[in-house]
Amino acid sequence: MDIFLLPNGDAHWIADDPNNKKTPSERAVNACELGSPLFQQGPTTHKLICGMVQFDEGLTHPILDALPSLIHVEGIKHDSAIWRLVELIDAEIREAESIHSPVADRLTEVLFLKLLQFHIDEHHETFGFLRAIRDKRIHQALSLLHENPAREWTLEELGKEIGMSKATLVRHFQDAVGMAPMAYLNHWRRLKAYNALRYTNDSMDKIAVSLGFTSGRTLSRALVRELGMSPAEIRNLSGKDA
Repeated sequence: MDIFLLPNGDAHWIADDPNNKKTPSERAVNACELGSPLFQQGPTTHKLICGMVQFDEGLTHPILDALPSLIHVEGIKHDSAIWRLVELIDAEIREAESIHSPVADRLTEVLFLKLLQFHIDEHHETFGFLRAIRDKRIHQALSLLHENPAREWTLEELGKEIGMSKATLVRHFQDAVGMAPMAYLNHWRRLKAYNALRYTNDSMDKIAVSLGFTSGRTLSRALVRELGMSPAEIRNLSGKDA
């Protein structure tokens, strides 16, 4: 009844007993896909399910950067939402007779979010961005920036909206998020632009205006500067024309 989450995708090994030789996880996964799972000698005492949630390469966000290399959720109750998700994933894989199931994929994403929520609830005081979510005024500032990225925000305007002076806002935001408010806004705009380019057919100028950039050319330079990719390269990732 334990779940181990490795947010950074670190290499790991598996063994059926602490005293036995550990096997690289890649080898164990390959053996399962070939229909010859390892550790099958003797009576079955435990069942292990492995899965992965993959993010777009090259994209970062403070909430991911704040996570430790290992999250261990132990002693999960049978009637908890987390364990019910695990059981649903297991049932879907068995019913589909394949690990390649769109339903299992969506359930895995929900499981990741539930584990993230659990970790935030348990350890919000120790991680910067997670702590920011608990600070009502910083949370409000983040929400305003997320909901209105095209607005020509200034520190004075943002501070007025949440009831903070400019200096206090900068200090608290920097401490919680790890970057200044305007730097975070620019980072958020570029992430939104990346998603729009990759997953919609909107024109560069339309995307630029919706996010507060003066033109598609200005947005293009910002993407190359921060992500190292041009709009055409981002669209090619999904087979779209720039």
